[in-house]
Amino acid sequence: MGSLFGSRTPRKTEAEKELEQERLKRIREEEAERDRLALLAEKEKGRRAKGLVGMRSLFSKAGGKGFFYEGQEIE
Repeated sequence: MGSLFGSRTPRKTEAEKELEQERLKRIREEEAERDRLALLAEKEKGRRAKGLVGMRSLFSKAGGKGFFYEGQEIE
């Protein structure tokens, strides 16, 4: 049987539903950004392990400026 006074659980208003959707959207964007940064960190770690990046890499000059910086040639 139903309650005489209506539902016991409060219903969400349109504003609350929109806020919830916006919150979930921000969470998905933050997770995507975190995954992207983790992928970049993994790529950087692999490049350091190969000796392509870093102070002691084969492509660096004295003082730390390398021949290549993020795919661009430094003169």
